[in-house]
Amino acid sequence: MEKLTKFVKEQSLQRSERSSHGEELVQWLVELGARGEKAAADMGFASSVANMATDRDDAVAAAAITTLGDLGAEGAKHMGAVASGLNRSPEVVVAAATALARFGTAAAAQDENLATCLERLSHDGAKAAVLAALGAVKAESHAHLVVKYLDDPSMAVSCAACQALGNLSSGAQEAPRIALKLKDPAGRFAAATALGKLGPHVVQKNLPELVACLKDKDSLTRQAAGDTLAVAADVVSQDGQGIASLLKDPAPGIRCTAALALGKLGPKGAAYAAEVAELLRDTAEDESESYLAVGGGSLRSDATLRRPKCAALASLSRMQAESHLNAIAAALRDTSYEVRLAALDAIMHMGPSAKKYSTSVMSVMEDDVYLVRLKSCQCIAAIGATDVMDNLPDLFQDEAPSVRQGALEALATNPEIAKKYSSQVFKLMADEYGCVRGAAMRCLASMDTVGQCYASAIAGELTSQDPEARAAACETLGRLGDYGAAFAEEVEVCQQDEVPMVRAAAATAMVRLGGMRGLENGS
Repeated sequence: MEKLTKFVKEQSLQRSERSSHGEELVQWLVELGARGEKAAADMGFASSVANMATDRDDAVAAAAITTLGDLGAEGAKHMGAVASGLNRSPEVVVAAATALARFGTAAAAQDENLATCLERLSHDGAKAAVLAALGAVKAESHAHLVVKYLDDPSMAVSCAACQALGNLSSGAQEAPRIALKLKDPAGRFAAATALGKLGPHVVQKNLPELVACLKDKDSLTRQAAGDTLAVAADVVSQDGQGIASLLKDPAPGIRCTAALALGKLGPKGAAYAAEVAELLRDTAEDESESYLAVGGGSLRSDATLRRPKCAALASLSRMQAESHLNAIAAALRDTSYEVRLAALDAIMHMGPSAKKYSTSVMSVMEDDVYLVRLKSCQCIAAIGATDVMDNLPDLFQDEAPSVRQGALEALATNPEIAKKYSSQVFKLMADEYGCVRGAAMRCLASMDTVGQCYASAIAGELTSQDPEARAAACETLGRLGDYGAAFAEEVEVCQQDEVPMVRAAAATAMVRLGGMRGLENGS
């Protein structure tokens, strides 16, 4: 957080410095994009990014525009800066078109610019990006232009046109041509995705071909086919044996796909729950695509796409197959942390019916992997496992700040239990991480009158160097009634904070505290 604040403050970099700082800027922009929309709203750095979207260095401009696309609604506020990239090099055009596509219909007014750009392009990658954007912004008036590229010699362009038509209402009349691409491995992903967006009727017409796609060598294509089959869940669930038969396929990746496809049918797929549950004894892992992740070439596939056991756990939870909760809870003892995570996730999604497995969840609160410990906290809160919440303070000294934060947030869901540990919660107000101090403050605020005793200590965080802690202090004081109102003047000062997140929290708190002060004055 300190690093991010420093970046926002120092964005008065001179143009003359840009040439030597280009690579550094690109790396910063990648980091900012990864933080997403909420961070942009909290820290207010979208404007600084937009200023770099017109940089003379194509690499910097493309990175800035890509980042704006990553920032969602905050990035969309700078639509003009993004669209300006459509008039530059193919690298920047790709970034601009991709960002506009991510804004969706919010960028509908850019349809003419996209269409004009498309007709002047000769670069296949840029054409594909612009076609995808035309579909994403719902450019119905340009559907005829998109259709022209459906059989383009370039597979990238052809597939982009295919997916774009999937987003347009007029694309339904091209469904037969799109379905033909299911026969070509290179176009299969695009076709499967597009057909799903064209609705249940189109999916129903192509069921055999889509089921066959569940055996594709590419995991993303298999996943797309499963998503598309779920669009026609009523029909597929009535005759899902073709999918269920793939649960016994020799390839573990295909067994994963089959389980997930049945799970995506929701409760309608519960008729196949027993067959899916058989995979809970499957210890295999699909490593056929592991080469993609070597050297950082690609992110590792999700565990549900590699491990049949993880896929089965996800599927059973989506089916709400409560009769298999015993087997799901037993997976918490698995040697693979990915399976343990998947089991916790499944229990969480089962809701209150999984409450009786609270002790099983508690058993992984001391897991060697911090992600499992964190998920156990979230699971306890999600299922309302009040009988084991007294164990949450044991994690207040955990080495991972995210676990300490998770334990505090879980404890805050039950104020009556939390009150017993107010002094231990208070000690975390001295934690080195602002996110943990913020969680401690919110936990104290949940304790009603007990939490009010700590108002003075919480007010001390209003001058913290960490903006997350300052925002949490404002928010918490706003919830402490008269005790918080005693510090209304200090909170009011925070409305001038340099960080938007803090200003917003202070403004919200002042609305609450204003009412309190009014009552004190008899108004």
